[in-house]
Amino acid sequence: MQEFINFATVLVVAVCVAGMISTLYASGLRLWAAGGLDREGYARIMPRVGSVICFSGCVFIVLFALWLMIPIFH
Repeated sequence: MQEFINFATVLVVAVCVAGMISTLYASGLRLWAAGGLDREGYARIMPRVGSVICFSGCVFIVLFALWLMIPIFH
């Protein structure tokens, strides 16, 4: 029974993390596309800042996962 609980825990965490990375990446792409220039030629900086934050979150999650998986880092 303990093995099933461990398996279910890993499965739930993996699905949640994969969903979080997918959501952050999709949001980053959408915000990047919303940035750019408006009709007057002024830059819309806030969507670009939001996209950089989303992409940074993706990078952080991936690097943290690598840190957890590679034992030489601890």
